[in-house]
Amino acid sequence: MTAPENSRTKQALSKAILHTANCLFTEHGVESVSMHQIAKSVGIGQGTLYRRYSNKGDLCMDMMKENFDIFISEIDVYLESAVQHSVQERLSSVMRKIIAFIDKESRWLGVMQSFNKMENQKPDFFQSPPYLYLHSVLKNLFIEALEKNEITSIDPCYAAHSFISIQSPHTFKQLRIVMGYSCEEIQDRFCLTFIDPLFR
Repeated sequence: MTAPENSRTKQALSKAILHTANCLFTEHGVESVSMHQIAKSVGIGQGTLYRRYSNKGDLCMDMMKENFDIFISEIDVYLESAVQHSVQERLSSVMRKIIAFIDKESRWLGVMQSFNKMENQKPDFFQSPPYLYLHSVLKNLFIEALEKNEITSIDPCYAAHSFISIQSPHTFKQLRIVMGYSCEEIQDRFCLTFIDPLFR
């Protein structure tokens, strides 16, 4: 039986909300689950839920935070261990990791993107820590390639933004579900189309 909301600590209540939402999303799909359904399943009032999360996008963002942190840590570890590799190899590997992450977390990412667009007062993805981190990583790789004369003239800031933008959840869903490409095929085709030509 669910404990009354006033008998739970804030941390325990947040954990219960996220666990319940995750179970409901997994069973019914994110789009089919309402905030009312989540509140009822947790045993709290809708007001309590909305004070913590204004919409399902916020809920998904909180569930994703730990995954984002792990993902960022993996990229940092890779870049530190691959410092002797060519810029092209590192750039390709980072983009492959980004695509694999989107494939793994696509159901959450799509919901967060949709709700952030509807909530005008909320910062969009391009102001979020994951975007800013990835943009910095990619921009620095482009700058390094320019300094080593490995690529022709390119705008590192623009290129980094474009590489990330191409991987939007909606675009990825179109490629994976509608067009039938596997994650590995998307990775290979991205590198062949956008990275390899820069280093010729």
